[in-house]
Amino acid sequence: SLLNALIGQERTIVSNIAGTTRDTIHTRYNLYNKDFVLIDTAGIRRKNKVNEDLEFYSVIRAIKALDEADVCMLLIDAGKGITAQDLAIYSLAEKKGKGLVVLVNKWDLIEDKKTNTAKDYEKELKNRLAPFNDVPIIFTSTITKQRIHKALEATMMVHDNRTKKISTSVLNEVMQEIILATP
Repeated sequence: SLLNALIGQERTIVSNIAGTTRDTIHTRYNLYNKDFVLIDTAGIRRKNKVNEDLEFYSVIRAIKALDEADVCMLLIDAGKGITAQDLAIYSLAEKKGKGLVVLVNKWDLIEDKKTNTAKDYEKELKNRLAPFNDVPIIFTSTITKQRIHKALEATMMVHDNRTKKISTSVLNEVMQEIILATP
């Protein structure tokens, strides 16, 4: 549903039925004069929930798509919160050295939002993601297209930060201050 919202057309089938998406779908996308290849994958379910060979291979292809990606967007369901399987996927992306952006999707369906609801939700998420919790967390809705472009901007920022080169002299200046402060 995120891919469909970004490109403005029904490119992929969206269903609440697990296992609907079988293949990874590569889509060229151009925004802000930057060219992307968005890779939509099948959901990755726990092994004991995968009960057909076809779905097993869909999960394998989704995991292989992590190898192709520079930055991964992990979509979690706002109503369910982060699950053990979401944490496993997050950990896998981290182990593979991928940039990450966490999208809390279906935020429009959360009722009784108060002033600090998003802030409290984000704090709980960061506690669960620790120690690797320095990732952008964006609250989105693919149905209403709420903050989907902000999610893409965060993804570009993560990519830019991962490819940024810091000169040795600048690094030495920063480290020298830290070393002097804590010899």
